[in-house]
Amino acid sequence: MTTPPLISSQRFLDRQVVLHKARAFKVFIVRTLDLELRGRRYRILLDGHHNLAAAKLIGAEPTWRGPPPKIQRIQRRMPPADFARQMINNLTDSDWYYVDTGEVVDELLAAEKAP
Repeated sequence: MTTPPLISSQRFLDRQVVLHKARAFKVFIVRTLDLELRGRRYRILLDGHHNLAAAKLIGAEPTWRGPPPKIQRIQRRMPPADFARQMINNLTDSDWYYVDTGEVVDELLAAEKAP
């Protein structure tokens, strides 16, 4: 089974934080969630943007982990379609984009409205 494309809606990275982590850390925890959005499976980068950038900077493999307990609780309490809609609409500082290329995920540009 192939890994879904990694996407994020956070583009901001503090260069000083990345450099500090690259020098100081040995383990780079990155939290993701695999989820189907509008008929396609994605791996959503939930937390660890600076850790991922630091790991890439020094050529280290990050430690991939699933979603934190808070996200798991929210996901369990909501119907799948509602949770997917919330994730699509939950933007940090940019539209959803592919982490590897920086290209915007066109299929996720429009906000999802509740039925």
